[in-house]
Amino acid sequence: MVQASVAEQLRKIKPRAVVYLFSGGKDSSLALLLTRDFVRDFCREISCRVYILHIVIAGNSHPLNTFAAAAVMEWHRKNYGFEPLYRVAPVVFQEHLAKYGFQTGPGRWCFILHKDRVLREVERRLPQPQIHVDGMSPNDSKVRGEKIKAELELITTADNTWYWAWHPLYSLDLSSSEKLKMLEQYPEFRPVVELYREYGDSLNCVLCPYKSIDKLMIHRGVEDLSVIYYFVKEALESERWRRKYSRLASRSLLEVVQLHD
Repeated sequence: MVQASVAEQLRKIKPRAVVYLFSGGKDSSLALLLTRDFVRDFCREISCRVYILHIVIAGNSHPLNTFAAAAVMEWHRKNYGFEPLYRVAPVVFQEHLAKYGFQTGPGRWCFILHKDRVLREVERRLPQPQIHVDGMSPNDSKVRGEKIKAELELITTADNTWYWAWHPLYSLDLSSSEKLKMLEQYPEFRPVVELYREYGDSLNCVLCPYKSIDKLMIHRGVEDLSVIYYFVKEALESERWRRKYSRLASRSLLEVVQLHD
């Protein structure tokens, strides 16, 4: 499943650590599935260590996401020898959401404070060279289409650290349902697939400025999200976001009855 040209590049790099950036979503799960056999054999050959990193966004990651991710990570520890790394963002999501509001773009505070800082800390603790495997692809968004130029890229960060980013989904053009159908064939990914079937999402971040209200309404059909509206109404000044999340305020009696039928 790994392209010969990428395999050749990896052999030239001779990484000492391979880190899967695993959110517990379908994309990072598919990246793991498509590369795990090659990475296991490759790292046995050159004596590099393999890690699966999951970052919990304090205040925004749903516990079910953490359990689903952990189930997949522990399976790979037992069956592939990949070492799970669990990290928690150093700041609470709601504190900074109330202070700064929602932001989009590569410089948004939610990415920098909750993921990028954790990545840099992990990166500094592991030996170089490092390969970071993610589930990103140019088809994800216009921003990623402009940013991602190759399946394997050397990245230099603003903190003067560096690593090789591997995007195994770079050349794949699959719909969300097609990705889930691929994952369904492997029982070890069942916890991730079931979250999408039940909630329509991985739940790594319950609130996200990129997440549509329709997707949140699918989640709302499973559990009451009215408390999110109360927070948004109280903490955010933007009428745009308060209006968007107003649909989470309550559920009708008919909906509640239907859910329990």
